[in-house]
Amino acid sequence: MKPAVALVAFWVSVAIAAPVWAAGANEWQLSLRAGIGVVNVGNDPWGVAGGVDVEYGLTDAWALRGSLEGSTKSLSANKQAGTAAGSERTDAALVGIAYTIDVLRLVPYADLLFGVAQISGPLAAPVTMFASELGVGGDYYLTRQLRAGLSFQYLYRPQDLLQNPQGLGNSPFTFSATARFGWVF
Repeated sequence: MKPAVALVAFWVSVAIAAPVWAAGANEWQLSLRAGIGVVNVGNDPWGVAGGVDVEYGLTDAWALRGSLEGSTKSLSANKQAGTAAGSERTDAALVGIAYTIDVLRLVPYADLLFGVAQISGPLAAPVTMFASELGVGGDYYLTRQLRAGLSFQYLYRPQDLLQNPQGLGNSPFTFSATARFGWVF
């Protein structure tokens, strides 16, 4: 049997046996995210990232989403460069929409959020800006209420992305890859 045929046969058998468990209309979901993130300032920008997401299902596929998130990278003092010790930080408060595709217990999604972000630290002057975020991810339902998954977010200034789409913008931006744990109620 060819591997592709075996894979299709496996997923068809799973589809027949497993219930569909995606969050639906009029349901709330609270999710916590933790992982790594980057502030595109300095030579070694990777640090820790995290966030809290709240979603309200408008339909089985569309949801309103609010997100509070941040990333930080600790820096040592560099006397040659004239920088003090501290942390490069990005914090954001965003709202927008999420679209999910219900595939049995696996629920991939994409989101588009808008809000306010602040980047601060010893390498760059603090800046508060209008920001947008594109996110993709996938959650797996462990039980009807509990889900776990991976989430990837790209936070940017819309005008920078339009001016330099090939370079993904030209001002400081953040990218994060996080594990996500959610509760549907």
